[in-house]
Amino acid sequence: MLSNAAAGMEDPVDALLVNSPPPVRQEDAERVARACYPGYAQCAPLSGERDMNFRISRADGESLTLKFINGAESLDETRMQIAVLKHLEARRSGMGPVRAPHHQPADAAGLAADSDLRPGCDDGAMAQDWLDFLVPAVAGPVRVRAYGYLPGRAGTAMAAGPQSWHAVGRAAGLLDVQLADFEHPAAHRLFLWDACQVARVRPMLGAVESPDERARIAAYLDVFEQDVVPALAALPSQIIHNDLSPSNILVNEAGTDLAGILDFGDMVHAPRIAEIAIAASYQMTAAGNPLDVLSAVVAGYESVSPLTPQERRRVLDLVLARLVQRMAIPSWRALRFPGNGAYILRSRAAATALFNELYDEWSQGAR
Repeated sequence: MLSNAAAGMEDPVDALLVNSPPPVRQEDAERVARACYPGYAQCAPLSGERDMNFRISRADGESLTLKFINGAESLDETRMQIAVLKHLEARRSGMGPVRAPHHQPADAAGLAADSDLRPGCDDGAMAQDWLDFLVPAVAGPVRVRAYGYLPGRAGTAMAAGPQSWHAVGRAAGLLDVQLADFEHPAAHRLFLWDACQVARVRPMLGAVESPDERARIAAYLDVFEQDVVPALAALPSQIIHNDLSPSNILVNEAGTDLAGILDFGDMVHAPRIAEIAIAASYQMTAAGNPLDVLSAVVAGYESVSPLTPQERRRVLDLVLARLVQRMAIPSWRALRFPGNGAYILRSRAAATALFNELYDEWSQGAR
């Protein structure tokens, strides 16, 4: 049961926070793969918070990720994610060691073999960017797309140290260089995980159990709205990945460099320093001084793209913004999905500890 405070909170605009993944079974994924991704016969489920994902593989080991998309994701957001993979593939020679998955269109010839499959968008005469799949348990069709499955170690295997933190910043810089000339209207949407829109979590604060933490967050949001938001409007902005967390990166065998970047579903148009702040916030929970970690990530980014003094001044503001999001949004969601609460809250404690550690220095003038 929701607490009185939580029960009175208004629902956020972002339906993806409250909409469950589509009820797609492994046999459904195998059926779609047989029809429209010929040769990819093996199928295994993958984890995912919003969507239902499967790894489909060929006999030679080549694999794709087959994504059955959450019904709350707009068609424009799907188009944006497809468009960015095409954009990055066209510029792959400039990406250095960091890879992104390639977009894999479906073979339209297989559509005639299954009456529950419908074509999506044409990408040539005989290929589809996505498919619509009719699932009996869902009122409408489920959108499906596929992209390359990148091998590599999970981002949680990243070693804690200056070399690794510098590599995270450098990868963020390399990616942002490639995204600098990418534009899409969906990146300008209202989005609760946009750090620049962090004040939108206010209605969720009733779900944060500690009164002290609620008060600190509210005080931070007051300053953010009055002081930080106007300053951010004057900084260089572009489309950014917006979620370079350990869940969305792959690392090399040594754990000291990035080997791949995944999941572009949270992309937004924002100050480029938000990319640095968000990536750093996940690394700053390592033992030691978190500001040393932030400095290393910033230095890595600046090895690719120098920042202005005004940008450097605002990085810590956006680190705290992401930490506030990681405290408030999971707390709110866990009340609505108690059966999945452990997974939803998996990083809240680390975010809370880091926010508390940074808040006093920030409030005394570090910002």
